[in-house]
Amino acid sequence: MVRKLTLSICLLIGCVWCFALVSRVDSAPPGEAGDSFKPVASVHGLMNGQGLVFKNINMALSNKRMPERHERVEAFAEVLAELANVNTLNSEESDYRKWAGQLRSTSMELAREAEKEDGADEQKMQQLFEQLKSTCQACHDVYQDKHEGHDEDDD
Repeated sequence: MVRKLTLSICLLIGCVWCFALVSRVDSAPPGEAGDSFKPVASVHGLMNGQGLVFKNINMALSNKRMPERHERVEAFAEVLAELANVNTLNSEESDYRKWAGQLRSTSMELAREAEKEDGADEQKMQQLFEQLKSTCQACHDVYQDKHEGHDEDDD
C-alpha cells in the first residue's frame, strides 16, 4: 500500500514538473529560442569531433561481438548527422553544403538501419559507412587545406 502511494505521488510530481516545463517553453521570452543558430566550434574542431565519431562507428561496425553494437552505431551515426547538420552552416559554398547535407542524410540512414538491431542488414550498414567515407573524402579533397589555413589565421 505504501509503495503504491509513493509511486502515485512520484508520478503526480513528475506530471506537474513536465507541465511546468512545457508551459515555460511556450512562454520563453523573444530572443532566446528565436535566435538563429550559429556554430561555436571552429571548422577544424568540428572536423576533429566528426573524425572521432567516425572512428567509433567504424570500430562498432568492425566488431560484431561488441556489446550493444547496434545501439552504438545508431547513437554515433545520429551524432555524426547532427555534426554534419551544424557543418552545413560553416560555408556559403554550395558544394560544401551539399556534402555536409549528404553526410547528414547518410548518417541518419545508417542510424535507422542500426536501429533494427537483429534485423539490420550488415551489408547495407557497411555500404552506408563506405558512402560516409566517400562523402568526407570528396569534401576534404576540395576544402581541407582551405579550412586548416583559415583556422590558423584565426588563432
